[in-house]
Amino acid sequence: MRLAFFCSSLEPGRDGVGDYTRRLAAECIRQGHASVIVALNDLHVRQPVFESQSVDDISLLVLRLPGGMPWSLRLTEARKWIETFNPAWMSLQFVPFGYHPKGLCFGLGKKLSGIYPSAAWQIMFHELWLGLGAHSSLKHRLWGSLQRSIIRGLVRRLQPRVVHTQADPYQQALQRENIPASILPLFGNIMYEPGDAWGDLLAPLVTAAAGKSQSRDRYYLAGVFGAVHPEWSARKTVDVLLPLVQRERKNLLLLFFGKNHLTPEALIQLKETLPDEVVMIALGEKSNTEISHILQALDLGLATSPYQVIQKSGTVAAMLEHGLEVLVTRDDWHLAGADARPLAKSPRLLSPDGFARLGVLPIRSVEVPAASGAKLIAEKLTAAMKLRSPAHQPVLA
Repeated sequence: MRLAFFCSSLEPGRDGVGDYTRRLAAECIRQGHASVIVALNDLHVRQPVFESQSVDDISLLVLRLPGGMPWSLRLTEARKWIETFNPAWMSLQFVPFGYHPKGLCFGLGKKLSGIYPSAAWQIMFHELWLGLGAHSSLKHRLWGSLQRSIIRGLVRRLQPRVVHTQADPYQQALQRENIPASILPLFGNIMYEPGDAWGDLLAPLVTAAAGKSQSRDRYYLAGVFGAVHPEWSARKTVDVLLPLVQRERKNLLLLFFGKNHLTPEALIQLKETLPDEVVMIALGEKSNTEISHILQALDLGLATSPYQVIQKSGTVAAMLEHGLEVLVTRDDWHLAGADARPLAKSPRLLSPDGFARLGVLPIRSVEVPAASGAKLIAEKLTAAMKLRSPAHQPVLA
């Protein structure tokens, strides 16, 4: 198949959906499907950029269209290139705030519907609308009602033959709008690369923090990868971990790495909330290879997102793909509505109560992943496209 992916931005490392789309398209190429990407609202370029981007040793052609360019000109550029490429399928990787600063991308469906009408559409909803939570503010519910109408209009215009989302609550919200969607799980954006960050990276920092050289087996390493949501409590997490860590006569090392947006002042304040016996280290942003090595050095992953939307977390996906179990201490978000379904429990996602019931500390599986998450998801995506050939009826009449 020939596939054309559409997202908002393709600035490497600066847009999570763009990074996801790049790796997904690269994996489709690896599996024999010619693929290209169009960034429709790229705020990191000032004029159209046609370039090759590489990921996982695969190069793919991309067209980046600047957000400051009139839509009419952007669509003309996209149409010319897509007509030349002649895709069988076009995949929209959708998040409302990627196309408008307030997520109010009115008319997006109309704009996209004329790019290449002979191709079939697939939509991946990475985000839906504001106000989905049971405790959402009135402002977010009103704001979200506009975004919901935009999404309905988008689906009516594009008539996608395949609709995906990655989280069960999102699937249920779409079903309420008569938009049947299947679950396409996220994969991590960090490729597994064999290595261990303890000796060359972490040990010197632990020595500096503890005041003397320490061996690896004295520490239990628990890590937060990526964004630290303000509702997440480091102290609550440590209180869950410490009893079992101390029972096994280890020291707790709390590690923050990746793009977490924590200022030095915030890190100091966070450290002040923790018991003195906890060693805390913030590494900041690292290369993908270094992050893979750090994940392999950890014993346990820590999630800062609520359990009900944990499927949306690419960082949690990366931790799971690297063999880690993940402690989830937040359960403060639930889909609004009496018919909201609880998310099924996963044995590799530990609740505070589940962790407390463990007899021994969980540690990372050392088994090398048989296949990358991207490979499995690309296979699932293309299989769904093959099943929904143009001879079938579209999702919405």
